[in-house]
Amino acid sequence: MKELSVTVNHDLGSENAKKKLMRRIEELKSDYEGKFTLDSSWKDDFLEFHLKAAGIKTDGYLNVTEREVSVSGTLPVSLAVFRGKIEKTLKAELEKLLSDGD
Repeated sequence: MKELSVTVNHDLGSENAKKKLMRRIEELKSDYEGKFTLDSSWKDDFLEFHLKAAGIKTDGYLNVTEREVSVSGTLPVSLAVFRGKIEKTLKAELEKLLSDGD
């Protein structure tokens, strides 16, 4: 397994950032129902997740603070070559989501 890590700064405060993240996670579950399985559990501002798509599994954590959101997880060796692209895409999506606008 290879490590994946992304951190994005924001100005929303932890509660508003968490609300946006929770809403987006539910949208993705609905939009892609049947295409992936996401088991997740929040404890305060910390999310543990287990994702399975196309037979590929990954686990990770998402941490929300007043000024940043960080995601860390593992990628199977079969996806290691795409790690940079995955991190870049994830960072761009988080920056878009956590911008000041709704």
